[in-house]
Amino acid sequence: MYSGVSPHGSTASPPPGSSFGGTGSAPSNHLPPLSSTPTGPWAAPRMDGDSSAMGGGSLSQPGGGPAMSPDDFAITSDQLGTVVNFDERSNPEQTKLLNAKYGGADGLAYFLRTSTTNGLTVTAPGSMEVADAVVRQDRFGINLIPPPPSETILGIVWGTIKEDPIIKILIASAAVTLIIGFIQHDGWIEGLAILCAVIIVLTVTAGNDYSKDKKFKKLLLLQSDKKTKVIRGGKKDQVSSWDVLVGDLVELVVGDEVPADGIFVRGNRLVVDESPLTGESIPVKKSAKSPFMFSGCQVSEGTGLMLVTSVGARSSGGKIQTLLSEAQNQETVLQEKLRDVAMLIGKVGFAAGIITFVGLTIRFIVAQVKLYPNGGFPAGNLSQLLKFFNVSVTVIVVAVPEGLPLAVTISLAFSMFKMIKDRCFVRHLDASETMGEATAICTDKTGTLTENRMTVVKTLFGQSVMHGEGSGEPDSVVIQESVYPEALREFLAETICVNSTCFIKYKANDPLPTFVGSATEGALLVMAQKLGYDYDKVRKQARKVENGEYLFTSDRKRMSTLCEPKTTVGGSGVPPLFRLNCKGASEIVLNLCTSQLASDGSCVFPLGADERDAILATIQKWAGEGLRTLGLAYRDFERPLTRSERDDPEHDMVFVGLVGIKDPVRPSVPDAVRTCQEAGIVVRMVTGDNVITACKIARECNILSDDGGVAMEGPVFRALSTAEKKAVIPKLQVLARSSPADKHTLVSLLKEMGEVVAVTGDGTNDAPALKEADVGFAMGISGTQISMNASDIILLDDNFVSIVQSIKWGRNVLSAVRKFLQFQLAVNLVAIIITIVGSLTQDESPLNPVQLLWVNLIMDTLGALGLASDVPGPDILKERPHARSEPIMSKSMRGYVACIAAYQVIALLIILYAGESLLYYDLAAHSAIDKTTWVHTILFTTFVLLQVVNEVLARQLDFEVNFLKGFWANRLFPTMLTLILVIQTLMVQFAGAFMGTIPLTGKEWGLCIAIALGMLPYMTAIRIGVQLFRRHRATMGYRVVGVSSSSSGSTPAFGGVITSGGVDSSKKSSALQSQTQPIVLRSAPMPRAPAQLGGGSPSKRP
Repeated sequence: MYSGVSPHGSTASPPPGSSFGGTGSAPSNHLPPLSSTPTGPWAAPRMDGDSSAMGGGSLSQPGGGPAMSPDDFAITSDQLGTVVNFDERSNPEQTKLLNAKYGGADGLAYFLRTSTTNGLTVTAPGSMEVADAVVRQDRFGINLIPPPPSETILGIVWGTIKEDPIIKILIASAAVTLIIGFIQHDGWIEGLAILCAVIIVLTVTAGNDYSKDKKFKKLLLLQSDKKTKVIRGGKKDQVSSWDVLVGDLVELVVGDEVPADGIFVRGNRLVVDESPLTGESIPVKKSAKSPFMFSGCQVSEGTGLMLVTSVGARSSGGKIQTLLSEAQNQETVLQEKLRDVAMLIGKVGFAAGIITFVGLTIRFIVAQVKLYPNGGFPAGNLSQLLKFFNVSVTVIVVAVPEGLPLAVTISLAFSMFKMIKDRCFVRHLDASETMGEATAICTDKTGTLTENRMTVVKTLFGQSVMHGEGSGEPDSVVIQESVYPEALREFLAETICVNSTCFIKYKANDPLPTFVGSATEGALLVMAQKLGYDYDKVRKQARKVENGEYLFTSDRKRMSTLCEPKTTVGGSGVPPLFRLNCKGASEIVLNLCTSQLASDGSCVFPLGADERDAILATIQKWAGEGLRTLGLAYRDFERPLTRSERDDPEHDMVFVGLVGIKDPVRPSVPDAVRTCQEAGIVVRMVTGDNVITACKIARECNILSDDGGVAMEGPVFRALSTAEKKAVIPKLQVLARSSPADKHTLVSLLKEMGEVVAVTGDGTNDAPALKEADVGFAMGISGTQISMNASDIILLDDNFVSIVQSIKWGRNVLSAVRKFLQFQLAVNLVAIIITIVGSLTQDESPLNPVQLLWVNLIMDTLGALGLASDVPGPDILKERPHARSEPIMSKSMRGYVACIAAYQVIALLIILYAGESLLYYDLAAHSAIDKTTWVHTILFTTFVLLQVVNEVLARQLDFEVNFLKGFWANRLFPTMLTLILVIQTLMVQFAGAFMGTIPLTGKEWGLCIAIALGMLPYMTAIRIGVQLFRRHRATMGYRVVGVSSSSSGSTPAFGGVITSGGVDSSKKSSALQSQTQPIVLRSAPMPRAPAQLGGGSPSKRP
């Protein structure tokens, strides 16, 4: 028979009835005891996970077979999947199957060679390395969900061709041009040039998409990496969720995400939210009767231990995630706008091509009629029609701005790369653009605006107040052993350490502690360490009573733990039999107390009305300073608890005192918020904390203003009608004590009011608001997997400043594309006009197809690289946000294109028609060269140089006079200009046969350069005129507004005056319009001392 020694030293054998057909030995700490007798302060207690309730029926080894070898298990992954089956979770027969066939959690642990007490066997004492990790991973898999299959480069290229109409037009144009060129044995080079442009665009687009796909998959892995508390070899520690193995014993507390499928082993009031898998928000209590737990769900109440049975793709969450893990193929708002612009330009170009062909054909027919009035012209002359068609196709190709997709791709890729450096990861491509249009941000407080490093800075014990480091008080001292009397110090260490599930870790090169669990509990543990106590040793000395934990919930607002104490307090000579240690929301704990501990812990005295008022006054004062306050209390029992006391022991307690915990505001947040406000973006704080603490932090962050800003509690906001909510929202700056539903409602109403909304969130309950928002920001450090999946951008450092960076780069995307668009349209418009006019008035186009396509190629690629990679200017965050419905071509841009086109068309037409008479023709330099070719070469060179100057001027979007502003900030831009000039010079001077040009002399180059540079003073004069006109108009507008300035800037009147007692609907006053101090709207009359001032608990009702 398979047997061994249990971790407790007792002999353990396989579950009754299981036959292994041989003998063997197993590692001793793999064999859990199949039953245990719990101990505690009451008679015959039974925990939820008592093995006696798990069923002890007959077991048989699944499938039979030989004895287990060191590398074998008595159960397969398929059998485990059958037992822990999400679809059968509510079927009572499933629990019977678990207990009767497999022996419950203990039986499965035996089959998986693990222990429900000590967990998996480790390689060495104190290590977390599992001895048979490789074997387990080979048999049951790893806890990673495989990413969706990557699309090949060719697949991405084909998808781009199918989705981009411009690419289709270009390919069709190239095909026609190549066919005509091969028929005529001339002109096929133009088709080849078009194909080169297409290949460049497709290469850059496909390369960017492929790279983005790889980065997304890397981030999906990072997102799935959550810290999980496991017990291995009897030691508890954190490991990566990737390293969780089948057979692991996982500890779960409130807020934890279940990392894999498993079986409930034991716990205390463990409640799990299964809504991520079921869509139903009904919490499910886990016990021996309902033991099945599934990955992706979140613990909403209690604590517990889980035996892992399925990981990765075999888990329930993994199966669903595998089905849902599809690449994002969303067309962005900007791309939709550009698609419309491109199609419009394509239609115009197509019409221009038809006009060109028809005009040349009519000219040809008239000429032939004059030459052959009696008819009979040679049929060979009809080949001219093919040349006309070729010119028309070239006009169409030139009109199509094929550089737009490239510009968008480059700009988005550039911004995403920069945002990664700024600790923002863009999950959805449209988010980076949308952030450029954001007008409102609804942000969390803890961890986003603050550092989420809780520290105890003030204490009140008895009548003694102590100000610690970081309190900002002049009499602050360092919290250490000498601060408190020994008796009080020992008691504080015990009550803090025992009544906690958190533990502390220190990382290399980081002196600050990392809290594994509640940050508030972590601050208390650090305080205990400063008092000279090791929390782990204290916990081992004062043993917790089984089933004696009363955990924190959003309804209770407190946590209590029953223990067997080792310290005395209040004048008692010996420790009591049991002690209930309690901590929680200050006024709630205070209301449960009838007496108070003295400052030195020597005695207990009654808690009268005066003492209560003094404590409440302290709570109010500390909350006004932005501190989170916690109350500490205890109750001693000299006998076992009765059933009624067991159900409700938290009353008639002794009030120990208050601790004031501070989560300091991140130093960079106030400036970042001010930057957002200067950018025209309203920042609102939405928090579950109480309104006094929220207002304090909001003022520190520059969110709550003194010019009528409104701070409102969630219950008040909830009670308003939709019209009243919309009326108050423009002034609403702080929403305290808010629920996830309040946050979702606020976001929905803001969008209805035309705002573009960004929202931050870190919890599972924030997912609806993150989905509803135009851009959802999840926290990369503190965020849950579900919140990240619902988000568009992940803040890798949980810092509000990173949001400001995303706004900056989002605006830069739109700015860069607009710069390129006005540049490109000017180039195309001039090229079309010159080609059409020249073709209709002369025998051939002044710009031949090769030259036009060459201009298109270098301007669309090199020009796009130069402008689309432009960096944000220092004033980009001082501009107003771009409305979602605002056209991509602004009035200023249309004016710029018109002015540029006018100068270039006039200059080029003068060269075309008066070049031979106005320009000096050097006969010695151009002997035996046709003057027409000479003029066309000068026109072509001047045209290219004009576009170089055009690209410099196009960097300013709004007629800004200083066109060199920020010129050297983007080093790629001057590099691209230099490259364009070098290539153009080489082509003109040495590729005449290919380009249809002749080499120019130095004087002729100087003339071309002078004409191009002449555009600088021309546009500067226009821009100065525009700025003077705007300044004059603004001055006149100010005078008009100044007459009735008292009525400007008002917000809609609220439908009633909100007081501390509620809404007085009889007063139709615009109370929210004329205030000069923040308005605080509470859900109940403010008591003489406020109620809960920490932890976000409700205010005390009278």
